[in-house]
Amino acid sequence: MAKDPRKLLRTMMVVSIIIGLVALAVGFVALGMKQYIIAAAMFLVAGWQVVNFIKWKKCL
Repeated sequence: MAKDPRKLLRTMMVVSIIIGLVALAVGFVALGMKQYIIAAAMFLVAGWQVVNFIKWKKCL
């Protein structure tokens, strides 16, 4: 277990925000390139990161 679980949760929240934003950017670029399967997958990843963020925020 981590020495400070609250610090780990905050770090994971920041990581989930970064992953979500990057997934959204890649999704919009994929839509522009008409790569719909990649875009759908990236939007699902971004949505899952929102769920993770909410879950970790409740733990704080």
